[in-house]
Amino acid sequence: MKLTCILLFLVLFLSACSDTEIEPIDNYILLHDNSSKVWLVDHQLDGDKDYTPLQIKAKEIIVFHQSREAYFHRLKDLGTKPGIKMSFWLDQKKNELGFRGQKRDLIFEIAHLSRTRIVLKPKSKTYKYTIVLIPFPEY
Repeated sequence: MKLTCILLFLVLFLSACSDTEIEPIDNYILLHDNSSKVWLVDHQLDGDKDYTPLQIKAKEIIVFHQSREAYFHRLKDLGTKPGIKMSFWLDQKKNELGFRGQKRDLIFEIAHLSRTRIVLKPKSKTYKYTIVLIPFPEY
């Protein structure tokens, strides 16, 4: 009797789980966490050369908002000067992340995209450096 009940339970459980589907994660969430998220430009690379400022105050941040707007700030100017506002898009088919500004667009190939690190390589010389972004650290 006990074995019959266990088998019946397993059949019901497995049949109930058969209709379940895994939904893909919207990669926009990785950028803005369903609100806004601050990313630090950890490295600016040109081939093997690293042109990242050494002082933290000279580094830049990008704030991604759920509204698909991004603000570029230099840390030393934060609170005193407005950031550069750009809209952004993410095209998974082309594997690119782009920023649309008033003067020009910046288009990057996504080399790596996760919650803890984003690596963007410039496409068509729209920007000079490969940039490595990390979530803004707590100091």
